[in-house]
Amino acid sequence: MKKLLLFKRFLLLIVLLSPVVISSCYYDYGLKTDNYDVVGSFYNPDYNFQNVTKYYFLDTVIHRDGGTISRQYDNLIKTTTLSNLNSLGWVRVNDSTGAGVVTVGNFITTTSYTVSESGGCWYDYWSYSWCYPYYGNTYEYTTGTVGVAIADVNVATSGTLPLQWVGVANGLVGSGGNVEQRIASGINKAFEQSPYLR
Repeated sequence: MKKLLLFKRFLLLIVLLSPVVISSCYYDYGLKTDNYDVVGSFYNPDYNFQNVTKYYFLDTVIHRDGGTISRQYDNLIKTTTLSNLNSLGWVRVNDSTGAGVVTVGNFITTTSYTVSESGGCWYDYWSYSWCYPYYGNTYEYTTGTVGVAIADVNVATSGTLPLQWVGVANGLVGSGGNVEQRIASGINKAFEQSPYLR
């Protein structure tokens, strides 16, 4: 009986220590925050960007995030976008109407994810059982998407304004990770991978 009790305690100790041992063997492959960044661009293949010479820029960055991202990056987003538009040879105008004028705006969205796990009980063939304490592993992270949208008011149909081009940069948001550089780099890459805008 004493040996069985010692054996049960030994098994309990193994069960309790196994998550620590297993997690200490996890290798993170040296990944950094910017390794998770994704940049994409989408466009209307029927739209002729060669006809665009002027653009009207919306001066407000639209936040669709419930206020989780500070507006401290708005100026960086706008200046980076303006720099790329000017490098296309487009001229900024103060009126959103007229031939060859497209409207450009920026937007930000965020999404958070959380996953949690817990322990349970063990039952053996002889109806012995024991429960180990519940434990939780909570992983929480927030992703942010910065986007640039281009629409042409002259091709609006049925009260809708179809987008002709959208560039988006998505990545992890939070403390550290050089957010400013990653935002600027993401916007620049969206324009770089869209040679049809020139």
